[in-house]
Amino acid sequence: MQSLATALERTGSDEPLALVKDLKANGANTVIGPLNWDEKGDLKGFDFGVFQWHADGSSTAAK
Repeated sequence: MQSLATALERTGSDEPLALVKDLKANGANTVIGPLNWDEKGDLKGFDFGVFQWHADGSSTAAK
């Protein structure tokens, strides 16, 4: 959502292609860190994991 708001503010447009072009060229700084997209529109270097949390406060990677 932050990246969309950033692109809307920078471009002054709500046209999807203008927003995509801006984000591919400039990326966006967000609360989870900077985000950047490649020419295909995929996030660059964005890794995440899904974990299962247990009653004792520990976690394991979800399968």
